[in-house]
This record gives sequence, C-alpha cells and structure tokens, in this order.
Amino acid sequence: MSIQRSASPTTPSLLERISVVLIARDSERTLARCLGSLDGFSDIVVYDNGSRDGTLDIARSFANVRIVQGRFEGFGPTRNRAAEQARHAHILALDTDEWLLPTAVDKLAGLHALPGDDRVIALRRDNFLAGRRLRGRPGREWVKRLYHRDHFHFQGQVHERLVDASGQRARALKLAAAMEHDAYASIGHLFEKRWRYAHPELHDGRGLHPALALGRGGWRFLRCYFLHYALIDGWRGLVFALAEGYGSFLKAAWAYEVECGRHGSRRR
Repeated sequence: MSIQRSASPTTPSLLERISVVLIARDSERTLARCLGSLDGFSDIVVYDNGSRDGTLDIARSFANVRIVQGRFEGFGPTRNRAAEQARHAHILALDTDEWLLPTAVDKLAGLHALPGDDRVIALRRDNFLAGRRLRGRPGREWVKRLYHRDHFHFQGQVHERLVDASGQRARALKLAAAMEHDAYASIGHLFEKRWRYAHPELHDGRGLHPALALGRGGWRFLRCYFLHYALIDGWRGLVFALAEGYGSFLKAAWAYEVECGRHGSRRR
C-alpha cells in the first residue's frame, strides 16, 4: 500500500513537526550531501560519537542542525538515545550516507497526517556500490524510518529494526518516495563494513564451527548472486554477493571462537 501526496494546495507542510535524527562518526565523505537534502526540515539532530575528521565542521555549517555528542552503544540503542534529543516526537531516522530525493521531501511535506501508534512509514532506498546504483534486488529495498518515538523504538545492536512497546515489529505504510544510499565507496570499504558488523559484541546468536559457518556463507553468496539477481550488476554484483557470504561466515565463525575461549575449550 502506498501513501499518496495530498492533492489540496492548502494542506500545510508537516515538515516542521518532524525531527530528522542521524548518528555520525567520521562521516565527512557523505554528510554534506545528506544534510543538503534536508533543507526543508527545521530540526536536525546529529548525534556524534567520536568523529575525528571534518564531520563536526560540516554539521556546524548548516543552520538547522544541532550537534549532540555521546557514546556509541550499538545502532539500535544509539538511535533511541539520539531520538530523545529531538524537539519533535515524530522522528525521521536517517544514516549519514543517505539523502532524500526532492520528490521524497515533497511527498513528506504533503502527507495528510503523520504516523501514530499503529504504523510507521517506510521509504524506498536505492543502494550504491563504488559510485553506481545496484540494479538487482540488493539495490532496492524498503526501510522503516518515520515513526512516533512514544510508540516505537529501535531494537538490535546492528541491522536494527523498529518495534512497538511489546517488541513486535512495526507495521509499515510505504511512501511512494525514494532516498539514495551511498553505503560503499569502494570494495575495501564494503568488506571493512562487513568485518565491523560481524563483531561478536554486536550479536546475541550462537556461533558455528567454521565448517558449518562456511556452508552458511556459501548459501548466502548463492542466494544473493542468483536468487536476488546480483549477477546483473557485473563485477559489482559479484563483489557484493561475495561480501554477503563473507559477512555471514565471519559472524558465525568469530562468535564460535569467542565461545571456545569463554568456556576454556578448543572444540574441534
């Protein structure tokens, strides 16, 4: 189901009732483009957790941005902590490597009403690798981002999701609008992120023996490359599918190593 923009020219913009919230760390590569796409919003919170590059200088150059500094406690908890600093209860959660297209801003401004206690709003996200949008399934997804903070919150250390007070995943209405996501500047950047997100501290699941983890990683590669049509993106699709398999393998095998050390054993 899609939400259409109001046809009435007298409908006031709702942007002044939405706070945009970003968590940032060493985000100078993409932050200016992100913030530049948010000119219509009056309240933008950049929750910085230890940037050492030009991130803070870029954020200070935008009049509608407030900088808050704090610790990183995992993606879900940190997003929630950042949302507490917003002036408005309706939160649009973005990443610093994402930006709204002008049509998305227009559609948000023309909504009949903002989400309440029963739904959140999802936006379509187009993903880029090494400067080009991926055309297969990995290149396009729906992400739940606009919500009321009194009724929903983020859960999870990595690949966080919006849930209600009972822990149930939020139901979403899809807004016929798009944002773009420049998540991976290069192959090295792609694999570095997969390594960082596989760290055992970010996951609660049990590990797998490396032989079993290899099987899981292999299946993840095959599913992404063939079933999700990454193969139509040439070398970019191949590299992305390999990174998916690598991340899945590393997450399971790394957790297994930690469990062996924790129990003082060297299982074979």
